[in-house]
Amino acid sequence: MLPGESISEMDKRFSTLVNRLKGLGKDFTSKELVRKVLRSLPLEWMAKRTVIEEVKDLNVLSLENLIGSLLSHEEILK
Repeated sequence: MLPGESISEMDKRFSTLVNRLKGLGKDFTSKELVRKVLRSLPLEWMAKRTVIEEVKDLNVLSLENLIGSLLSHEEILK
């Protein structure tokens, strides 16, 4: 995630990258995508990241649910 970038902007950029890689034959599991997004979050999001990792089962958490949770938290922060 780039400095000053919103979750929506990051999601759009991430999806574009993933789709390009899929076009080249690289497949990702939902778990891999979720972990990549969590790792990309800046330090200001560390508390939310920790809560998600501890409370949610990352093996079944979908990327869409993760992004929804992050978007909700972003609105609260504003």
